[in-house]
Amino acid sequence: MSRLTGKGEARRAAIVEAAARLLAEAGPDALTHRAVVAASGVPLAATTYYFASIDDLRAAAVEALAAQERAAAEDLVAAVPRRTRSAAATARLVVDVVHGAGRTRDDELLALYERFLACGRHPALRPVLRAARHAIDAALADLLDRCGRTGADVATLVALVDGSTVSALVEGDGSARRRAEEAVAQALG
Repeated sequence: MSRLTGKGEARRAAIVEAAARLLAEAGPDALTHRAVVAASGVPLAATTYYFASIDDLRAAAVEALAAQERAAAEDLVAAVPRRTRSAAATARLVVDVVHGAGRTRDDELLALYERFLACGRHPALRPVLRAARHAIDAALADLLDRCGRTGADVATLVALVDGSTVSALVEGDGSARRRAEEAVAQALG
């Protein structure tokens, strides 16, 4: 693709934004040229002009969504004052970073984990997901430092959040967030 004009950049950005919204709502397999066209209001030919394939469009959408989530996590951590916190208070913040602070209901968490798993089925998306995970891990390391918990292992805490969340989601009792917080608090205990 040649260098884009301002109008071209704006159109490409609108396509990516619409694709990211669709991805967040329905997962990567919901992304089709027609669905993105309907969501973005651009002509069908625009999606194939700006993206060589649906895989390229899907990767751009995953990158955009990951960038939004990474920025939200970094903003959340930056707002946390440095002081020693209890295991429970730190656990709430850790879960906020891993889940995204706005996601508290089980249906929101189910959609998040379904999206992760669906994206993982696309080998071309794995490097994007891996980079996003590393960025969240870095934000968590900063958070733990701010909470006076520098010895805590980020990978273990993420595994506890993910595992306890998925287990609770399977059971369907509405306890996913609470169980993730409890598991992390116990580990930090």
